[in-house]
Amino acid sequence: MRKDFNAQKVTEDIISWIREYFDNQPGAKGAVIGISGGKDSTVVSRLLVEALGKDRVFGVLMPNGEQKDIKDSLKLVDFIGIPYKIVNIEKAYNGLIEAISEENLSEDAKINIAPRLRMTTLYAIAANMHYRVCGTGNKSEAFVGYTTKWGDGAYDFNPIGDLSTEEVMAVGDYLGLPYELVHKTPSDGLSGKSDEEKLGFTYKQVNDYMERGTCGDKEVDEKIRLKHEANLHKQTLPPKFKVK
Repeated sequence: MRKDFNAQKVTEDIISWIREYFDNQPGAKGAVIGISGGKDSTVVSRLLVEALGKDRVFGVLMPNGEQKDIKDSLKLVDFIGIPYKIVNIEKAYNGLIEAISEENLSEDAKINIAPRLRMTTLYAIAANMHYRVCGTGNKSEAFVGYTTKWGDGAYDFNPIGDLSTEEVMAVGDYLGLPYELVHKTPSDGLSGKSDEEKLGFTYKQVNDYMERGTCGDKEVDEKIRLKHEANLHKQTLPPKFKVK
């Protein structure tokens, strides 16, 4: 966490930023957000409610078949009192896997289909409601590429894109959100592993590396550096040829 990080000020600034964004979006009536039950969607949902009001925030729960922790998502929408819809993407997911032919897909390729289907779902609902899609990815995830291109990495605006995992939790605590949701072990809900198990290092180490250039372990520093460099394409717009 940045040494000068002030959760109250940042929270107030984000709320003002969201309001300003919508002031400049005359056709946008509200925000659609995917609710996973993790800290990021928990904190962002509450920020949206603070900025826009409950009636202008619509939550979408998108299990792929059975979601073991869907109770956390339901607890959140009940806690903050927003309207929501459950859209199970299992049939679409299985249909696409079958159409492509499963033996031609690697495990990671299959894992990334689900978040892309979820983003398609969010944009369909947003278009129907004349809402904007809100992103929920944090700075730490983006730095090491722990996001799906054109999946959870696609959105119209993102209130926490410049906040580390620790800073997101600090904002969540300041907002008085349930501790068990704000401090829940991060997991992609796809691989069956926690984020940190899959990455091979912790978000604390990523945050230290971002802030100081080292996490204190040279071997881990190198892993983080390589992840960051390999995934820079996810943080920039695709190149486009320009006629001279």
